[in-house]
Amino acid sequence: MRIAAQIGAGALVVSALISALPILLIVSLVTALALFPTLRQLRKEMDKSGLNADGPAREQMVDITPIHRRVIRKVWTAWRRQR
Repeated sequence: MRIAAQIGAGALVVSALISALPILLIVSLVTALALFPTLRQLRKEMDKSGLNADGPAREQMVDITPIHRRVIRKVWTAWRRQR
């Protein structure tokens, strides 16, 4: 009896998820389509303010390379210059 109840509950959950999938896909499509005008307006406002959406300016970039990688790169560059 217990196994039959578990199988029945599992089948119910699977059928509910399968029936909810098209609804979730349609909602995500509508949301994505609603974002296009918003992103277009945001890009226009960024262009007006002088910000560039392609990437940060060189002086705004921060090197987050771990210290050991920086040391290795520095030693490697010095070694390559000596050759």
